[in-house]
This record gives sequence, C-alpha cells and structure tokens, in this order.
Amino acid sequence: MVYLLTNERASIYLGVLSYFYRTMDKQTEKVIKHIKDLENRLGYVDNNLRYIKVIQALKYWLEKFADLLSNNQALQREYQATYLSYFYTGCGFSFYDRVCNSILEYKYGNRPF
Repeated sequence: MVYLLTNERASIYLGVLSYFYRTMDKQTEKVIKHIKDLENRLGYVDNNLRYIKVIQALKYWLEKFADLLSNNQALQREYQATYLSYFYTGCGFSFYDRVCNSILEYKYGNRPF
C-alpha cells in the first residue's frame, strides 16, 4: 500500500514537472520570437523615437530570455546555441553588448537619424 502511494505521488510530481517544462518552453519560444521580430523591426525604423523604442524593447526581451534560462538547466541545454548567439562572441561585442552600447550612445546624444 505504501509503495502504491509513493508511485501515485511520483506520477503526480512528474506530471506537474512536465507541465512546468512545457510551459517554460512555450514562454521561452515566445521570448525568442519577440527578439527576432524586434531585430526585423530594427531594420525598418525611420526616426529616432522608433529606433530607441525598438532598442529598449530588445534589451528588455534579451534580459527576460537570460532570466528564464538562469535557473533552469534543462532549458539552458536546450537553448544554449541561441543564448550564445545573443550573449557571447568570438571577438568584438555580443549582440546584447551592441544593444546596450546603442542605448548609451543615444543617451549621450548620438542620434542615428
């Protein structure tokens, strides 16, 4: 009887855990989709206000992506290539660094338009 109760608890725990990972996976996919959409919009901005709004939104979503992966090793393994493409580079600045530098440049008065 005790063995049966622990199996039921284990199956419930695994069910909740799998639901949690599916939910986190959907959230992560949604965040990546937002980042890619903002990257595309960045190429079509036509004035300074739209430019800074897109850059600030990119920074927000990149930080949200890093935050989602920070405590979950399963998601870190699954999205490692995407994470590396945004936050690491072989030489120069990463994509995230370029976004932050663009915000600083804008703040100091260097406008792209």
